[in-house]
Amino acid sequence: MEFASVHSKFHRTVLLIMVINNWGILCVETTDSCASLPCQNGGTCIQTEEGYACLCPTETLLYMGKDCEELYDPCTFVDCPNCTSVLGSEGYICSCPNGFTGPNCTLRTSSCDSSPCPAPRTECVEEEDGYACRCPTGYGGEDCQAAAGDCTVEPCLNNGTCEPLADEAGHECQCGSGFGGPRCEEDLDECLSHPCQNGAICMDGVNSYQCFCVPGFQGYHCEIDINECASRPCENNGTCINGKDRYSCECLLGYTGVNCEVEVDECASNPCQNGATCHDYVGLYACECLVGFEGLDCEIDIDECTSAPCLNEGICNDLVDSYECDCSNTGFMGDTCEMDIPECASSPCQNNATCQEGIKSYVCLCWPGYEGEHCEVDIDECAAEPCQNGGSCFERSDERSYAALPQWDWEFSFSDAAGYLCECLPGFTGENCSVNIDECESAPCQNGASCEDLINSYKCVCSPGYTGVDCEVDIDECDSGPCQNGALCEDGVDEYLCICPMAEEGEEPWGGRDCNIRLVGCRAHPCQNGATCLPQLVEGEHRHTCVCPPGFHGELCNMPTTFSFSGPGFSMVEVPHLNQSRREAGPRGANVSLRFRTTLPDVILFYRGNGDSHLSLQLIGGCLKARAVLEGMALETGLSSTVSDGDWHNVMVALDKMLVLETTGAGCRDGSGDCRAEVDHPDHAYFHPPDSFTQTMVGGVQPEYLDYTESRTGFLGCMEDLLIDGWPVLPKALSPAEGLELGCTKTDWCHPDPCSGHGQCIDMWISYRCECNRPFYGSSCAEEYSTWTFGHEDSVSFVSYNVPDSHGENFSVSFFLRSLKKDGLIFQLRREGGAYFTASLQAGLIAVSGPYGTPVPAQIFVANGKKTLLTVELLNGLAFLRHGEQRLLLAEFGEVVVEAGDMAYIGGVPGGSSAKLWGGHLKGCLQDVRLAGVHLAMSEEDIADDLPPDQVYFPSHVQSVQQGCLSDDTCQVGPCQNGGKCTITWNDFACKCPLNFTGRMCETRVWCVSDPCVMGGRCVDLPDGYECLTNATFEDNGLQFRANHSLIAPVTSISMELRTREENAVLLRASNGAELFCVGLLNSTVLVKIRSGNSLEVLAFTSDQAIGDGDWHRVEVSMAEARQGSSRWVVAVDGQDGGMSQGAAGNLNFLNESAVWLAENFTGCLGEVRVGGVYLPFLHDRDAPPPQQARFVQQGGEDVLLGCTGSPVCLSQPCLNNGECEDLFNSFNCTCAAGWEGQYCELDTDDCADEPCLHGECTDMLAGFHCNCLPGYGGELCEEDLDECLRHGCQNGGTCVDGVGLYTCICPHNFTGPLCEWSFPPIKCDQDLQCANGGACSEGIWGANCTCVPGYSGDRCEVDIDECESNPCQNGGSCRDRLNRFQCVCAAGFNGPLCESNKEPRKERVPLLVVAIPLACCCVLLAVIGLTFMVMTARKKRQSEGTYSPSQQEVAGARLEMDSVLKVPPEERLI
Repeated sequence: MEFASVHSKFHRTVLLIMVINNWGILCVETTDSCASLPCQNGGTCIQTEEGYACLCPTETLLYMGKDCEELYDPCTFVDCPNCTSVLGSEGYICSCPNGFTGPNCTLRTSSCDSSPCPAPRTECVEEEDGYACRCPTGYGGEDCQAAAGDCTVEPCLNNGTCEPLADEAGHECQCGSGFGGPRCEEDLDECLSHPCQNGAICMDGVNSYQCFCVPGFQGYHCEIDINECASRPCENNGTCINGKDRYSCECLLGYTGVNCEVEVDECASNPCQNGATCHDYVGLYACECLVGFEGLDCEIDIDECTSAPCLNEGICNDLVDSYECDCSNTGFMGDTCEMDIPECASSPCQNNATCQEGIKSYVCLCWPGYEGEHCEVDIDECAAEPCQNGGSCFERSDERSYAALPQWDWEFSFSDAAGYLCECLPGFTGENCSVNIDECESAPCQNGASCEDLINSYKCVCSPGYTGVDCEVDIDECDSGPCQNGALCEDGVDEYLCICPMAEEGEEPWGGRDCNIRLVGCRAHPCQNGATCLPQLVEGEHRHTCVCPPGFHGELCNMPTTFSFSGPGFSMVEVPHLNQSRREAGPRGANVSLRFRTTLPDVILFYRGNGDSHLSLQLIGGCLKARAVLEGMALETGLSSTVSDGDWHNVMVALDKMLVLETTGAGCRDGSGDCRAEVDHPDHAYFHPPDSFTQTMVGGVQPEYLDYTESRTGFLGCMEDLLIDGWPVLPKALSPAEGLELGCTKTDWCHPDPCSGHGQCIDMWISYRCECNRPFYGSSCAEEYSTWTFGHEDSVSFVSYNVPDSHGENFSVSFFLRSLKKDGLIFQLRREGGAYFTASLQAGLIAVSGPYGTPVPAQIFVANGKKTLLTVELLNGLAFLRHGEQRLLLAEFGEVVVEAGDMAYIGGVPGGSSAKLWGGHLKGCLQDVRLAGVHLAMSEEDIADDLPPDQVYFPSHVQSVQQGCLSDDTCQVGPCQNGGKCTITWNDFACKCPLNFTGRMCETRVWCVSDPCVMGGRCVDLPDGYECLTNATFEDNGLQFRANHSLIAPVTSISMELRTREENAVLLRASNGAELFCVGLLNSTVLVKIRSGNSLEVLAFTSDQAIGDGDWHRVEVSMAEARQGSSRWVVAVDGQDGGMSQGAAGNLNFLNESAVWLAENFTGCLGEVRVGGVYLPFLHDRDAPPPQQARFVQQGGEDVLLGCTGSPVCLSQPCLNNGECEDLFNSFNCTCAAGWEGQYCELDTDDCADEPCLHGECTDMLAGFHCNCLPGYGGELCEEDLDECLRHGCQNGGTCVDGVGLYTCICPHNFTGPLCEWSFPPIKCDQDLQCANGGACSEGIWGANCTCVPGYSGDRCEVDIDECESNPCQNGGSCRDRLNRFQCVCAAGFNGPLCESNKEPRKERVPLLVVAIPLACCCVLLAVIGLTFMVMTARKKRQSEGTYSPSQQEVAGARLEMDSVLKVPPEERLI
């Protein structure tokens, strides 16, 4: 072998091995490892998935090593003993041992060259340890004399087969694959055919060869050019061009670099001028110009003078982003010379006059009341003394008057400054004070008082019962307390009313005007029948009144008013005409009121009048309805509440200008019932009752008037308290009638229930009626229509009927059905052999079909084994299904008519094959089948006795139908497996399974009942075994699993539950040759790499969601289309799609045979991990593995910690200031106490940071803040504007106006001052103010004021200060007020100015210690004496019983075991 070829093959082999070992096996992120130029001595760096590889140079000196850092030593790469070489070159020399030769000492030397074999064994054969001498060809034996085949000496080498030739002519070696030569001694060189392509190195093997590809090629013969563009190295949409062992990127505009990874910065050359900002974009740039410049590079200065902005011949000078106007000599000013120079700018005009501009001049326009060139002269309007009757004149132009005169409550204005205002003396008014004011004109006197006008005043003469200046005070006559005995006094006008209290039980009530007289009128009262007696006092005479209970009348309540109707009939009542009497007493019109009770819903209560004009009251459907027909007009009204409940009800009907119907009772008192209805006369006029209203029929009506009623039924029930137009009608006044009885008796027919619980009892007042629920019938609903079984034990059953009557197009079919079979014919109508209406079961649903359409099912499942009432209705061509409270529209069939002569079939039809169109014959039970209300009976016994003949059809043919609802013997075939016990249910069975089996037929083994999981694993049953589920904690301690070809289904998905805070990790990895699957974490997102089948590309994709947050997450990687041979793969996190591969890949069936590594490089917790739906167990029981076929088995790895346990991050109590630490799995969160914040609650929260105080300063406090409000504001946040007027000091009727932090008093016209405390005009001493009680009067700017001597107060010192008001006297002393002082009159035993001293002499008290110390000494002495006596007594007793000597144990005081010492002497046992 040549040296050069050895060196070249070494380089290629090293590169190939590095590429193979690093291609797609580890889930790590690829980085540019060649960026740091690691290769030395001119080596070339090649990027690999694991890092990089260096190709060392082959010119001049040769190098080796990972970074080409060592001189090349060829002896390192040859199997040559005693190799010597020159470093840096390819030459080496091998010193061969004996028996070997060649460049690498690989060729053996022949030991037979010297012909060492003597006769007769002259044939020399080479062997491994030398040579052997054999007989010549064709001979054998010890002396080589015997003829024999050559094969006896096994001449063929390398497992060659020796074949003797014919006629003993020798032998022939049949060589195995890879060997040749006469004796198969030559190893054939398979590389001679040059199978390796593209410059690959061929390495010969035994019957094989191996190609080592140069970089850029792959495949068994290196025939595949590796697509370096497969990894998509070009970024930013660059185009990748594949080359030999290289690639190049054609970048889009704006990008550069080997991989187009560098964005070209077009702003680097600073293209933007004049201070503009350059914004770099992809492939271009944009200049953001400063204001005043424009152009692509902001090179143009904008000329702002182009628009000629300067007006009035001003000269424009252009500036940067502005201009300047030169207004010189133009007469104008301003930025654009737009303003005329104002001569009025100096405000030459006075008194708010208007200055009018002129050309270099101005004119002052004065307000009225002013004059002069500059309006400087104020015209004096008061000079003529216009105010009369002593009124004071004030000029409107005098601003000082506005503050002093309350009439001027507006601000001074020059527009109103012309003229004057007269301040009139009290009693006068008018513009010039010429009018004397009439104070009575405003009608100040109230409550009917008369007013007398005075000078500047008035006087009110009050009506009786009123007082006050304006007679505004109603004299409270109750102030004197006239009402006695706890009565309530109500004040009136010049009178009062006493409301006497309720009398206590057993006492007589109070009465009289002042409730001071006992009312004795009910003593021994004659009121009967439980009537209530009310005593009265009338004009000094004691009387009483009887308040009758319902059902009684009369002054003594001794006349009963109750009567009843127990049969059909009515009673006529004659009442006087309304015009004859009582015309003024009662209301205009007619009215009837009564109490009644009944249980019938449709009856006539009364009918008043005749056919043309009448008033009636009826019960319709249990509700009251009133009707009036009068003057050719009819009115009706009614109430919705039901009153046919057997209880008493009050009702009133009135007719005047409206028809009123009203009922009273508990529901009306609380407002919850429908109690009043009314309808107006159309013309809002009064009805005038006709003469016919004198006759009233009670409880019914004459036959000729029956058509005027709606119920047409007489009343059955009780009535009482009948009033007609206010006249009481007693039973004795009723005309005799059939069934009319006095009093009211009622039998409760429906209690107890006479309907056997199978129907509703209807109380008919004198009897009852049962409305039976289907399928029950009879007077008491005690009988039930028979149930019939169809298809018993799978027999063919049906019943047919001839339909004798026509039922038209609107009919119904109803029946009770019980079935478990989901298909079958229930009911069918036929005509001339063809079905035109069918009801059947289809998939457990009721389906209905017409003459032409397909069956339409209702979405109600009824094949559940329960008896169900079903009704199919056909109305105007529409089919409905009624099931319970539901009514469903099924379909529109068009016209379907049941005609006489049609055939009806139940359960099937003759000839079993025709029933298959509707699911075959029925299997189940039917009961109470009806067609259009007609019973379809199975036999004559199956009908009610009172059923009319036209309401029942009998069958024409019955086949295999059995009475009763019978069940098949479903346990006959023994359906229960594994020892289960079968129990017959209706047409079904139930299996009671052994403890370790389940399922309908006990066919499923229950594994978890035996608790097979160890170490707390949660057992989950599978159809063929069980799984032990648990969580586990990993810390880079991976596990290895194998399925050992046990997986049945294709592997199209991998799922796992995990909890971690890792950002980069390997979760699951497996590979088999070129196939690869890996799931890991990259920057907390899920990274998936897949290469399956013969694919050359590695699919890599990540999830959108990050999962390294310490919470539990579920990750599932699966094929998007699992049924396809190849599809894109998706990753889902917590049920949400998170990413998808760009390319397609096949399933991962290689995981059925390869090793699966779990959590190799992972710290955190794993829950359920499944490959192809098969669980990877963290627990495994080698002695009793799970029985299911598909399972993974642990093959290696380290033991894991079961359960999910994170680091005890809260153990160190990291949260400060009473913060609570929350464990978040290898992390924590501090929930801070109020007032603290920060990661560790170490920062005091600044509660004032948000400036919560609206009008004040905030002071931060722990867990809060305090607002120091500005004056005038309050509230927790200083948000309230305090109303200072709540405690204002405005006097004399002044009005307070609230401000911020202050208030202002608006005074009446005759007061002034900050608090309206001074009169206006100011009062003067002696004239207006006389100080009492020696007070001194003094005058100031606001008028006279009294300075009081001590002991007095008030405006005029008229109030004597009560010095006793503070109750200064103590100990029960009485205070007497004196001038400027007080005097205490003390109680007996006290004295002093305030009665604070006790006058009794003090007794000398003995100190407590003087008594306590001697007493304590005596107690101690007695205790010592007692103890001494007890000791002496004990000694005497012990001397009398034996001699005592302390033992060793007692002296030492130790608790020793008594087995180690001598027995206690008898004298010691006495102790």
